[in-house]
Amino acid sequence: MIKLIAFIVITSIAIILGPMLADSQGFVHIATNTHIVETSLTTAIVLYLASIILLFIIYAVVKKIISIPRGTLRIFKARATKKKLDLQDQAVIFFEQGQYDKSLALLKHTSSIKNMPEKSLLIAAQDAFYLGLYDYTRQALDEAQSRGKSAKLAADVIRAKLNYNVGNAKVALEYLDSTRGQVKNKCVYELYFKCYLQLGLFDKISSIQKDLCKFEVITKEKARSYFLKDLEIKVKNAQSMDELESLFKLLNKTDKKDPKIMGAFVFKLIKLGDVNRARSITLDLLKVSQDPAFLDSIANWGITIPDVLVALKKYASSNMITTQVNLPLLKAMGNLEFRSGLLRDALADYKQALTIEASTDIYLKIGAILNSLQNYPEAAEYYAKANEMQNEASALTLDVK
Repeated sequence: MIKLIAFIVITSIAIILGPMLADSQGFVHIATNTHIVETSLTTAIVLYLASIILLFIIYAVVKKIISIPRGTLRIFKARATKKKLDLQDQAVIFFEQGQYDKSLALLKHTSSIKNMPEKSLLIAAQDAFYLGLYDYTRQALDEAQSRGKSAKLAADVIRAKLNYNVGNAKVALEYLDSTRGQVKNKCVYELYFKCYLQLGLFDKISSIQKDLCKFEVITKEKARSYFLKDLEIKVKNAQSMDELESLFKLLNKTDKKDPKIMGAFVFKLIKLGDVNRARSITLDLLKVSQDPAFLDSIANWGITIPDVLVALKKYASSNMITTQVNLPLLKAMGNLEFRSGLLRDALADYKQALTIEASTDIYLKIGAILNSLQNYPEAAEYYAKANEMQNEASALTLDVK
């Protein structure tokens, strides 16, 4: 470029100096359709040089203008992207605050469904769902699912969440199961827990209790309570000794020493006719402690086991003072004595229990004993008291449905 300018300048000077040295400037005629402009050669050259310089300046300016927008465009694009991200972040905040209309409006403003990022699609789908725009919800989730494996998994979790929110826990579980365990986080396990709980699937809760505790969905204490609830249902529904034995094998060492758990197992063993096994377990537990929960179970046996009654009476005789206020022990002995035909001993124990706590079941048991002793008038009195207590309890119960 510099060489070209130098060539033009030298040529122009030569053209100017030539006529000047020849004492004749020479003239240039510039003709148009309507005018003829006459100027000296020197002036034409000057104008020519000026035009060259002007063109050079224009070229430089245009080049500068062209180069500036490239950087400026990047700046504007970055600014537009940042603005879009800010709007998306604001939409998420509105969503968390429950302002679904504002959240969806911002997301729609940033882009169409086809151009929305995955996160925005999932938020928009939920916004639309809560606003009753179900077609938009389906469109957003379908679009998200088409974006790849991770987006499809996220969309399935969202579908599960929305189905649970409308009370369709069964369908919600189907969507959760379709992820095949590939999504493991607090949100997913919380959904699993809620669905299982709503459907009463305590066995399923027990099967994932480690993960529920790991992600802090429930505490270990809560997990234990659901395990016991599941076990209670399974023991209650066991129809054979094989079923009960398979449940027993699932228990760890601590569970096999738990009085409440073993009380349920012993009760079921008696129901299924395995009295010897029931006797063995009971005597082993009574050697360790006289737990109230286990004694309560004995108080409801439908049969008597003499060895167990002997063990209870032996303990009662060596702890006569505490026995007088040990309600579970008195009720357990009274039940076994009644079923062994020791009616007067049973009556004494139940009446002592009545001084500790008046209850419908104790009144009924005393009435049954008095009836067996053919003391019908007094038996009728206790039956009447049981009926009165039951009616009172029913009248004072505020059961809001």
